[in-house]
Amino acid sequence: MRSPLFSTKSVFWRVNREIACTFAAPRAVMMQIAHPLVAAGVAEHSQFRKHRWARLYRTSLAAAAITFGTRDFALKAVRSINQKHLRVHGVLKEAAGIFPAGTPYDANDPELKLWVLSTITDSTLLVYERFVSKLSPQDRESYYADSLMVGELFGIPQAITPQTYDAFREYFDRMMEGDAIHVSHQARQIADALYERTPSGMLLFAGSAISLAMLPERLRDEFGFTWRRGETLRDRIPRICKSLRRFTPSVLCANPAATFSELFLPSH
Repeated sequence: MRSPLFSTKSVFWRVNREIACTFAAPRAVMMQIAHPLVAAGVAEHSQFRKHRWARLYRTSLAAAAITFGTRDFALKAVRSINQKHLRVHGVLKEAAGIFPAGTPYDANDPELKLWVLSTITDSTLLVYERFVSKLSPQDRESYYADSLMVGELFGIPQAITPQTYDAFREYFDRMMEGDAIHVSHQARQIADALYERTPSGMLLFAGSAISLAMLPERLRDEFGFTWRRGETLRDRIPRICKSLRRFTPSVLCANPAATFSELFLPSH
């Protein structure tokens, strides 16, 4: 079918169409690999040292395909991701946090997929409210209700998925306050390789710095993202951007994929 999965009038569309929400990707990726089992999958089944832009690119591309693409294109993107995940499995070679050596991991584990998608939801809403506009409780609930469809596409059972935004916040806070989220040695290796002091690594860091500054303080410390201008990146720059956004035409702030979809695909 040629229509998008989500209504162009939905909060989900309105939030995700903002180009500023691309700042969510680096934060989400770091939060994903802060789970030792996700970090192991990335470390042992990707070429992050050679292709440091790849995961950020794939995260952004998949999000755009699912949100703004036709229904058929979105489903094709999901099938492609699930197919690639079939090869991503193994066991931890060394203990990491609460997970002992030998703990199995699998990229298609529903619990891990729930965490990965949750980091994207949390980061996107945070960035939107910091850079664009405050959302009402009803807006957050509407956004989250649509995000549940993405979880279903990736085969995450409803039984383990928070069904309301408040339940999602409880789940996310519980994960962050618990012992499962722990920056392992592999996670630090990934971060060090992504942002190493080479021209491409420093360029990636420059583009990611605002997003990394919005990580929870514990994770910033565990990854070693401590720098003097962190407060400016986290607070002042987003406030300036939000002020400018009020006077900027919406079309200039839109994700190009959203603009294309709005122009050429049937809306609903």
